[in-house]
Amino acid sequence: MTSGIIDHRAKKLRRQLADRLEADGAVTSPAWGTAFAEVPRHVFVPVFYKQSPTDQRAVDLSSPDEWLDGVYRDELLVIRPDARSSSTVPGLMATMLEALAVEDGHKVLEIGTGSGYNAALLSHRLGDSKVVTMDIDPELVADATARLDAINYHPTLGVGDGLAGWPARALYDRLIATCAPDKVPKAWLEQIRPGGRIVTPIATGIAVLDVTGPREASGHFLPGAAYFMPLRAGQRPPDVGAMIDAVKRSTESGRETSTSPDVWFDGDFSFLRAAAVPGVRFLAKLDNGTAVFTHPDGSWASVADSVVVQSGPRHLWNLVEGAHRTWLELGCPKRDRFLLTVDGPQQQISLAGSDQEWELP
Repeated sequence: MTSGIIDHRAKKLRRQLADRLEADGAVTSPAWGTAFAEVPRHVFVPVFYKQSPTDQRAVDLSSPDEWLDGVYRDELLVIRPDARSSSTVPGLMATMLEALAVEDGHKVLEIGTGSGYNAALLSHRLGDSKVVTMDIDPELVADATARLDAINYHPTLGVGDGLAGWPARALYDRLIATCAPDKVPKAWLEQIRPGGRIVTPIATGIAVLDVTGPREASGHFLPGAAYFMPLRAGQRPPDVGAMIDAVKRSTESGRETSTSPDVWFDGDFSFLRAAAVPGVRFLAKLDNGTAVFTHPDGSWASVADSVVVQSGPRHLWNLVEGAHRTWLELGCPKRDRFLLTVDGPQQQISLAGSDQEWELP
């Protein structure tokens, strides 16, 4: 397939993607509809990886039809073989960009450059001189720079810890994050003008925060779930094999539990669970059906056949059980019933219309 044929087909697929995003309600403004119809996602995803429980397969220009069809579906694409970077679902990107509520002349900081596609959309909408994008991974930034240059977008790109923001170009009118912090970093609040806005993943949801001062903001959560990679400041991923070995060797005694490990995967409960029990992660499901959960402090829990075994500084499954009981007692609230308030060092998620609140660590 020649480059001309690829470009022609990609243009058609982009238009179809933009139309689909508009039909689904993810795109609600003409400016973002035009951006999705004109910015070529395939430039930023020259390869993606289809994964199965036992294998992964690269999809690229060697299979041009499969590659282009995959790139222009409304789907998340894993773009590195170690699965530590991805190109976000376009529908979710559109929802976040619309929530950002940018206006002509606004300057935007993006935390998490990734493939560079979102930076290209922002550059199309605002002009590249108004866009700053950063990532902790220098290889990702180098690749994104080359791809942006190839289609004549030249935003400011930088390598750094997203927790610190990018003070050299502050103040910003808007900040958008495509990776998930545990809480809103202090530096972000200090680098946004009063009256500005932050859109960021928090606790498997998307928070939309209006900034009222250097350390003050308040806002709400969008209805949909959002599972982003954590904002990482050079930390290593957990050693899955070592943790599973520890679980298998454990002589800890178990107890009965009436809470199925399946509650972990309830999309609505996952929000309150992430807010109330931060740091806990689903690690793996073993061949015998045992579900294993872990925490960075070394705690772990395994659940199988209504029996839970726990070890470490905290009893993880006790915490999950308690959060699930609370969620049921509150009537199984969805994400858009929750609020986020930042007041100096304090950050709380609360349930609208109740006295329930959860302090972010």
